Amino acid sequence: MRRLIAILAAALIAPIAANAAPPIQSGSYNDAMLIGYDPATGVVSGYFDMQQGGTPSFSCVFYLSGKLAGGKAAIATYFPKSPKGDLIKGVLALTDSTHFSIGLADEHGGCGNLEPFAQTGDPATFDLATAHAWTSVAVVKSARAYFYASPGAAAHGKAYVVEGDGLGVRASKPGWLQVDYVDGAKPITGWLPTSDVFSPLP
Repeated sequence: MRRLIAILAAALIAPIAANAAPPIQSGSYNDAMLIGYDPATGVVSGYFDMQQGGTPSFSCVFYLSGKLAGGKAAIATYFPKSPKGDLIKGVLALTDSTHFSIGLADEHGGCGNLEPFAQTGDPATFDLATAHAWTSVAVVKSARAYFYASPGAAAHGKAYVVEGDGLGVRASKPGWLQVDYVDGAKPITGWLPTSDVFSPLP
């Protein structure tokens, strides 16, 4: 009888655990940050892209990836086009599931003028703006990457993204990613070949 009760209790608890809130909410955060979280692996990925026009002009751009444990993740950050040449380590620390901070060992080019990340005791902070169902974040590497209605579709649509655009990844199939582009005037969702995006560092 006790064994039966234990089995029934485990069966009731399992769905609750499976549907538990993630430690960090995927989505768009203030100050040009996209975040994706994969509950299967515990990996958090993101893309920060802030631009300032004028004379002089500045840009602060980097990809991040790390594994969350105990409310923190040791992260690697880098420019997607030259990951090993621009690698800077840091820490992502959660305040709660919709607020976090990032501190880096050094600044990426241009960041000190727009959003400093390497000031001791004063990490950059982020608040959730819009939640999305993303398991990761990707960055476009093709000059133009067209959206397809489904994986392997014979023809693409008119909508496209360009090199350096950040994307939230909803799902994947061999050779394909289902992504959201949310930085334009109107959000776009569709499928892209994986060859159109940069591969993150392992």
